[in-house]
Amino acid sequence: MAIKPKHFMVEKDGKVVVWKFYNPPNNIWTSEIHLEFNDIVEEFYEDPEIRVGVITSAMPDVFILHFDVGKLVEMGCEINDTGSCAELTAVQAQRGVYRYGPKVVIAAINAGLSGGGLELAMACDFRFMAKNASASQSEVNVGILPGSGGTQRMTRLVGLPRAMELMLTGRRVFAEEAERIGLITRSCEPMTLMTEVMAFAQAMAARPPLAIAYTKRCIYAAMDMPLTEGLTIEGTLFQELVKSPEAMERMRAYVSTGQPSPRQYIQMELDAVHKKWEECQENP
Repeated sequence: MAIKPKHFMVEKDGKVVVWKFYNPPNNIWTSEIHLEFNDIVEEFYEDPEIRVGVITSAMPDVFILHFDVGKLVEMGCEINDTGSCAELTAVQAQRGVYRYGPKVVIAAINAGLSGGGLELAMACDFRFMAKNASASQSEVNVGILPGSGGTQRMTRLVGLPRAMELMLTGRRVFAEEAERIGLITRSCEPMTLMTEVMAFAQAMAARPPLAIAYTKRCIYAAMDMPLTEGLTIEGTLFQELVKSPEAMERMRAYVSTGQPSPRQYIQMELDAVHKKWEECQENP
């Protein structure tokens, strides 16, 4: 790994990389950390051996508290004095996990988060959350709005009425409600959160990478453009995939099995179980 991060513990497990955020005592997100994380994610996108990235917290009591409000005060003063703030512009730039990258990124939310922390989690493709964790888009309480994609991503995830309520009140939701309204992918027992996340991540890492990248692109296009334009992108990318070497190999392998139905797959699994049982009986 070329980058030596100051605020992340980086661990690799096969084709999955885990980034554990660490900025005690409260895991506050800063512009420096934001740019460091973007560089880490860029390196992840460029590494052909890694397929899935997971961001979580190294601290058991907080995922990401929020962006450094003290720094926002300084940025506001700079804008008042000069009319602009280059540091704020850099933070808001669409880089790293904030772009629709070709690989899967998962947020493993092990503890509470709010503000910019929730915005970062919503920028990920999947969000797994411990049942004792909670989240809020609380910028309204300090007189600002979510400025790193929160107003756009939350509205797409939970719909206009719910997004309006959560962002205008700043109220906190726990994992089970967050899953019910579509804010997160899955709520998990705290002790099994990372086990479930890693099992899901390894399953994603085993999928054909080009199919993952193109499917993601089409799904996000569905949210960002009219149907006719989205269908055009889908058709173009489908043609690219159907002729790709990996797809050709997988499709031929499937055809060679006789293209079994789901019922046939179940029967094959049952036959394997029965065979294993008979072997055990013959060789106790």
